[in-house]
Amino acid sequence: MEMNPAAATATATTPGGGTARRERRFEDDASTPTSSASSAPTPTPTPASIAADYMRNFENIIQPGKEASMTREFNPQVAYEFERYLNPQKLKQHVLGSEKLRSILEHYARETQQPLKKMQQQAKGIIDEIGLDRNMAIIRWCGIAITAIGQRICDGFYVNSASMANVRKDMGRCPVLYLPSHRSYMDFILMSYICYYYDIEIPGIAAGMDFHSMFGMGTMLRKTGAFFMRRSFSNDELYWDIFREYMYALVANYHIGVEFFIEGTRSRNFKALVPKVGLLSMALLPYFTGEVPDVMIVPVSVAYERVLEEQLFVYELLGVPKPKETTKGFFKALKIIDERFGKMFLDFGDPISVREFFGHDSGQRMQRAGVGGHLQKLNRQEIELIKQLANEIIYQQQRRIVINTFNLLSLYYASQLYAQRSANIDELSRGMLHLKRIFNQLGAHVSIKASSIKADIIDAVEIHSNIVQFSQARLQFTPLAAKQLATQIDVKRMKAHALCPSTMAVAVPMLALQLYVNPCLFWLARPAYLLLAALKEQRKQEQQQSSGSYSYDSTLTALHSYVSSMDSLFQHEFIIESNREAVEFETHLQLLLDEKVLELEAGGRIKVQDNECAHVILAALAPFLCLYYQLAVTLRQIPFDIEFSNKDLLVRVQKHVEQLLQQPGGAAPHVHPYCLALDNLNIAIQALIQRGYLLKCRDSGQLRVVDAPGKCLRELEQQLLEYCQLMPFAQYSMAANQQAQCHIAKL
Repeated sequence: MEMNPAAATATATTPGGGTARRERRFEDDASTPTSSASSAPTPTPTPASIAADYMRNFENIIQPGKEASMTREFNPQVAYEFERYLNPQKLKQHVLGSEKLRSILEHYARETQQPLKKMQQQAKGIIDEIGLDRNMAIIRWCGIAITAIGQRICDGFYVNSASMANVRKDMGRCPVLYLPSHRSYMDFILMSYICYYYDIEIPGIAAGMDFHSMFGMGTMLRKTGAFFMRRSFSNDELYWDIFREYMYALVANYHIGVEFFIEGTRSRNFKALVPKVGLLSMALLPYFTGEVPDVMIVPVSVAYERVLEEQLFVYELLGVPKPKETTKGFFKALKIIDERFGKMFLDFGDPISVREFFGHDSGQRMQRAGVGGHLQKLNRQEIELIKQLANEIIYQQQRRIVINTFNLLSLYYASQLYAQRSANIDELSRGMLHLKRIFNQLGAHVSIKASSIKADIIDAVEIHSNIVQFSQARLQFTPLAAKQLATQIDVKRMKAHALCPSTMAVAVPMLALQLYVNPCLFWLARPAYLLLAALKEQRKQEQQQSSGSYSYDSTLTALHSYVSSMDSLFQHEFIIESNREAVEFETHLQLLLDEKVLELEAGGRIKVQDNECAHVILAALAPFLCLYYQLAVTLRQIPFDIEFSNKDLLVRVQKHVEQLLQQPGGAAPHVHPYCLALDNLNIAIQALIQRGYLLKCRDSGQLRVVDAPGKCLRELEQQLLEYCQLMPFAQYSMAANQQAQCHIAKL
């Protein structure tokens, strides 16, 4: 047995093993200065001061002098306290020797008519493939490497120490699941590093088999706490059942906590993906069986000023295949140590008690811990509860993602670009400080500071010099390197249509820019829906001016209806479902009124002002609206009786969009290079399948356009076209097209 780590619960060392660790945090100048006059009345906190106070909780844990000591004694707070603790080998033996696994193997021995001993050998092989290990020497050496590389390429790992303390105080009473957002492979590393820094037991981390097969890397990851799962094992029922039993034991009988990514994969578009509930369901099975009293879920929000895989993601979105993970590729990727990636922010949401979230008392859960593992199934009601929990986790992750300087710069620059305007540093500063105020009012955490806004902008542009640069004091896209434009791509390996270099020259920088706008969509999607709804209602009222058949209540009802319709259409695009729609509608309406975007008279008449705030909010949504519209246009060209594959459709859409983008000067309306993004096209296709506009054959996977009452694709196309026409932008890629053509002419 391992040493009892719980002994350090009350006497844990100072984070990182050092002293005087609170001298410098993430400073913001929007807070009220401290005063010694205790008699002075306490001012009412403003959204700006609340946000400033919150941001001061972030501390840079790789700041020289504050780094974690990798040689100190590690006596961490465990996630789940026991009288005696298993080590990784004992955990495997516990699973192999359990009655539940024995009943599973007996079941498969009968089914396959094989000896039980052979099934047991097979089970041992599977568990050895899955199981985590722990080697503190390797963990310490990895920590030293992460500190050295982090200090070289990053401006800091900023962690909310207050939220970490809030998580830590509730540990020990039940299993803990850490569920981070997933934007980069760095997410794996950061969580373990931070747990070591704050003296919390490093969790077991679910990792894909592509890492397992990397020479040397698989062993190293396993010894730092990774356990491995196959990407797909739906046809291997034995593997499925054994993996589930290992996960069951990891949660119910092990002390370290479990980390996995509820989105299932990295989000290449930097926004939340629809949650996958498979691993979450497995992890909660010990709770539903009554073997553990509760499960504590910790949503973790990770934000990057610049994502390490940024350019790789852009090319993948355009159809260039993802390179296979190899050890050689890993060492080749170490060339990033010559680049800058800015700050990384990590925050922890309030821990979610599964028992409280589900509203359970102890008698409401099924007592089935002794049932054979192959018979342990969650019922429909439990699965529905888990789906609701998964959406809440995604919601909480997004609420705490820090909006950084380049996010706001990208958003503001995009709004200027679409309006055929450029921006200098003074205009950027003014616009971004206005955006900071809007985001603070909505409750977002923004890292920019008014006192150093121009220096922060210059720094952000330098970090992202591969996307934008200042030329003649105006911000513009950085031309793609000639070798990038001339690179020959194996057309046979492309995921969809092979785009020509001139299209890539426009699409690559605009997609890269949009990726950094996307984190803002959690806060701006619904305000944008409401603004479009108001524009639609204003047009309707103007057409009915003579009759005047509207009132305040009827106008609000119409706005609610339009917003709900867009919410439904984009429900897989922006994961903001939270049962808070009514409250958020009021918040967003008040925001638009305060920003003088809307005027709503007592008689119900609504008026939309064409101001900069309106342009910025609509600019965030515009690429997605264009994408759904161009998808609908493409589908309408396919006869009802024709079946086609998902790839056929992607090729059709990309060809169609490329033809529009190649019109002289990029003058085609309602088309954005983001319409080429395959991940988002796949999300949109799935949305149309779920809404009944497309039919997918269960056996062949082929698609067909639905011809049925109430599911008219033409009506959807017209609805999307109406919203596109309400946008204040004529073209989206004209400026980028002009810059690209100028550069291509020089090559």
